[in-house]
Amino acid sequence: MSTAVLSLSDVAVQSRIQFQVMFDVPQGSVVGPILFLLYTADLLKLIESHNLRPRAYDDDTQIYGFCCSSDALQLQLQMSVCVDEVALWMPSNRLLLNTAKTKVL
Repeated sequence: MSTAVLSLSDVAVQSRIQFQVMFDVPQGSVVGPILFLLYTADLLKLIESHNLRPRAYDDDTQIYGFCCSSDALQLQLQMSVCVDEVALWMPSNRLLLNTAKTKVL
């Protein structure tokens, strides 16, 4: 566990808060991307368990599905169930799903 210091400066107020950080990877670290991939590997497996294909880049994940036009409703249901499970997985792994950037095409 490491210690972080947060300094807030304003014309009227200056304060300094010290707190313990439980999870830490220095920004710009060479191992940061590798650790993130390991951390989110279960997410990729979750998506694949729905017979869908994940694509991950940095902190963005895309979910792809392919079908014949006659199976479009089934794919829509698959995708909906998968996204619901991803939405449940995120907070349990201390991640935030940005619904403003979540789109279905």
